[in-house]
Amino acid sequence: MAVHPEPHILLPTASHRNTLILLHGTSMTGPVFASHLLPTALLPPTRSRPQSPDVDASASRVTLPERFPHCRFVFPTGAPRKTTVFGAKETNAWFDITDFGDRTSGEAEMLGGLRESSLSLAALVKEEIELLYRDGFRGEEKGRLILLGFSQGAAMGSILLLGGEMERLGASDGLGGFVGLSGWLPFRRQIEAASFVADGDLFAADGDLLAGDGDLLAPRARAMGFVRELLHLDAEREARVDIKASSDVPVFLGHGELDPKVRLEWGQQSRDTLHKLGMHVESKVYRGRAHWWTSEEMGHVAEFLAARWDLQ
Repeated sequence: MAVHPEPHILLPTASHRNTLILLHGTSMTGPVFASHLLPTALLPPTRSRPQSPDVDASASRVTLPERFPHCRFVFPTGAPRKTTVFGAKETNAWFDITDFGDRTSGEAEMLGGLRESSLSLAALVKEEIELLYRDGFRGEEKGRLILLGFSQGAAMGSILLLGGEMERLGASDGLGGFVGLSGWLPFRRQIEAASFVADGDLFAADGDLLAGDGDLLAPRARAMGFVRELLHLDAEREARVDIKASSDVPVFLGHGELDPKVRLEWGQQSRDTLHKLGMHVESKVYRGRAHWWTSEEMGHVAEFLAARWDLQ
């Protein structure tokens, strides 16, 4: 397995109750992502903004660490790898990218990074959930860890959500949600095609791999079976993978209307695919925004986190 730099971690300022793992985008590292994201002020929901013109709305804004003092913020960094879109220059990335204008280009070159990063990040999720155990939440850990990704990090998080490695490690029970900002779903067309096939197809009945029952879970099980075979994750399995824990993980997706790097269309296609797979997906589009996040978007992210962590 490739060597990843140590994660950048911002410790909670109060007792540790929750963890947010944040995956950076292309041309970033964990520390760089943290330096841009953490200072972003959260724009409160419209219903809670000051109504009087004499009240400074900015005075009511806080950052994520201020809003969630009990949260441990973990920023892992992708392993150094050659990135085709940058002339094969070595960058910290979760997987290779060939063309910013066509995310289906160079799919074969993505596979090694997607597999390696899936294994590494699933292990990190397990470690962080075990830390919550040690900090006093054994038996109460469900939903206390949330995964967030921006751009390539959102794409990586989507594959991690579908690929079954967290389930294989017994870590998915602690996952309370997934946030994808300005992202896309790699291999979306193939995943969707494999998930909605007639019974008897290769991916429709992989009983050795997947546990779970009911028609609602069938497409989700097929998607997991496809991703695991695509990334050769079967070699890592130790037991049957139970998809029930991850099938009800809530998802929030945010995307800029004018994003030139990850087109809004790709984000909406990802949303639709996850919804078809039976996942609970909330999505928002931010008018006039390109490939970055906004205070309004981060305010919505904070609402999502608070709802998952019962902190409204």
